[in-house]
Amino acid sequence: MGRVTIKDIAKEAGLSPTAVSLILRECPCRISAEKKALVLKIAAERNYSVNQMARSLSTKKSNMLALILPDIQNIFFSSLAKHVENNCRQAGYALLIGNSGDMYVNDKELLRGLEARGVDGIFLIVSNESYQEYDELVCQLDELTVPYVLVDRVYPDLNCDSVSFDNEEGAYQGVRYMLNQGHKKIACIYRKDGTGNGNKRLDGYRRAMLEYGCTIRAEFLQEGDYRLESGYAAAEALLETDTTAAFICNDMMTLGFLKKLYERGLRVPEDYSVVGYDDSLTEFLLEVQLTSVSQDIERLSGIACELMLERLDRKRLKSKQVVLRPKLVVRESVTPYAMQRSR
Repeated sequence: MGRVTIKDIAKEAGLSPTAVSLILRECPCRISAEKKALVLKIAAERNYSVNQMARSLSTKKSNMLALILPDIQNIFFSSLAKHVENNCRQAGYALLIGNSGDMYVNDKELLRGLEARGVDGIFLIVSNESYQEYDELVCQLDELTVPYVLVDRVYPDLNCDSVSFDNEEGAYQGVRYMLNQGHKKIACIYRKDGTGNGNKRLDGYRRAMLEYGCTIRAEFLQEGDYRLESGYAAAEALLETDTTAAFICNDMMTLGFLKKLYERGLRVPEDYSVVGYDDSLTEFLLEVQLTSVSQDIERLSGIACELMLERLDRKRLKSKQVVLRPKLVVRESVTPYAMQRSR
């Protein structure tokens, strides 16, 4: 059987195609409630789906949104994409997803390409490279003809719709917890990104260490790139120091760090204490229950979609910046310094 059309439904309901179209598009019309219910019943029974391309020509809307993210293989971002897609679908929108590979040039190309495809709005998680290209990317964002929402990674001085977490506070909570367990020689594996999340997490680490009177030696700081391999390399360097604990600024680097520890026959927390960031590894780790700074991805994606829908529905004219508070989830990957075995 071919695709059901409005004409098919109109013939069965005894109405004109125009009347059926008005009902299916929920437009105001002088048609009885009984006839409306009949049309909707027939459409459901015949599995009728709206021709979205035709609708976009008449309404100037595509009912498509787009999400640009930096690394689809990163557990945090893939989970965020899942929640954003679910929220969009419930609101009647399809979601296109673009992966920038954490590169500025791809941010630019994806923004141009997705706008050209006629999406109604764009969710953007900027690449880390884009923090070094602030002026250029902001100019492109200003020229967009569709609404956009910055998610997770934001430009602090840009007046636009955004939702993010307080990254400095999250790091401060994680490091302070280890300090309260008696650790003083705490390493930090971070991402250097100018005014981005990585540097804010480093700021939180520094704030906690200095507040507790701890010296931050150069070898305590290991720069990574949010990928597993850099966490592995950082572990190799840190195991040559006298650090007893590490604060690791994202879960992918934490996986690499743990891999190196286990290869060396070391265990967490018996030999080394670890606090991660993102809290997306719980169901994947068998050897240890990881203490981690949790970012509520469901809430993050929900607010991002609310901001977008408010714009699309013209319910709000002023830009809105939402900053969420992360939460430290304490599990079993930190042991008091006095109880930890010496390496």
